[in-house]
This record gives sequence, C-alpha cells and structure tokens, in this order.
Amino acid sequence: MEEIKIFVVDDHPIFINGIVSLLKGAEGFKIVGTAGNGIELLEKIPQTKPDIILMDINMPLMDGIEATKKVKEKFPDIKVIMLTMHNELRLIKELLEIGARGYVLKNISRDDLINALDIVSKGRPYLDPNVQEKMIEGISNIDEQKEDLEDAKLIENITSREMEILQLIALGLTSQDISNRLFISKNTVETHRKNLLGKLNVKNTAALLKYAYKHKLV
Repeated sequence: MEEIKIFVVDDHPIFINGIVSLLKGAEGFKIVGTAGNGIELLEKIPQTKPDIILMDINMPLMDGIEATKKVKEKFPDIKVIMLTMHNELRLIKELLEIGARGYVLKNISRDDLINALDIVSKGRPYLDPNVQEKMIEGISNIDEQKEDLEDAKLIENITSREMEILQLIALGLTSQDISNRLFISKNTVETHRKNLLGKLNVKNTAALLKYAYKHKLV
C-alpha cells in the first residue's frame, strides 16, 4: 500500500517537531515536508507532492486562509486539513467553504489525528468533535434567530387596539367585560380576538396567552 504523503505548515518549529514526532511510525503515512508560512508551502509543493496538508491559520507572510485558497486553485487534488487552536464558527465555515476537507484542534490526540488523516485521505471530510459541536450550536442559533424574526413579523401586524384587548384577556376579562370597559360591542371584541389568533398563528385563547407571555406582550 502506497504511503499517504503529509506536509505540515506552522510558524512554530516546536509544534512542527511535535507533529512529526506524533506521526512518526504511523503506518501508511509519511511526512514529506514542512513550512513556516503559506509562501514557503507553495514553493515546496512541486517537489514534495503531498497528498494532505496539515495547515495552521495564523502565520506570517501568508496565513492559512490565503494559503488554502492558493492550494485549491493551483493543486485542487491536494486535501487540506486545518490544524489550529481557533474554533470560531466564522473561521470554520470560511475554511470549509474555500475547500478545506478537515478541521481539527491542536489538542487532538495522536489516534484522532491519524483517524482524521485516514478519513480525509479516502475523500471524506473530518471535523474535530469540538468543531462539530460548535457547528451544531451555530445552526441552532441561526434557527432561533430565524424564529425570532418570524415572530417579530407576526407581532408587527398586531394593531394597538388588538394589543389592548390582548392585555385585558391576560387579566382574565371575558369578552363582555372587555366590551363594557372599552365601550365597544361584544361582537367587535370577538372579532379582535379571532384576528389575534389568526395573526399569531395560534388555535385558542390558552395558546394565545402562552404566546403573549413567552414574547412579553403582556
């Protein structure tokens, strides 16, 4: 079986040495080169012909983001795994969008790193478990923001009179009580109540009050 050729890019020689030591003796993998920044990496790729690049993000002259873009433009068959201490959702999404096939954190264990290399070498993406958690949190936040926006649009449609009636309903007043207090007909109160149910997409008064309390309308 042909060995998978690995290239390590990081501006800290001590960390590079650590990765080299970590992968030493790992069956099926071979370190073919190292570099301290993206420019040095691009100069060495034609001679070393790596299959996978382990890439840091923060580096002088050319950082890991720009280097990943250049690698994917000039050497599209080479797979890039980000190996970094940064787990900000913005960075993760940006690097996956520009072509990184893996994203792992620098506290990764030897076994997990070898597993990541093996998975990516077979053409599948790999995300560190902590990165996966961050992505899931991000998706959840997006869903919550979307729901908040949808609710805001619903609430915007409520008129001042409907809001007044909603507050009186929350006080436990009946339609007749509200009619007497606001000097409007009971049928008008019932119409406003039905409009509130429709505008807030709820089925009954109990659900209407639950929605109102949740969104601090009363």
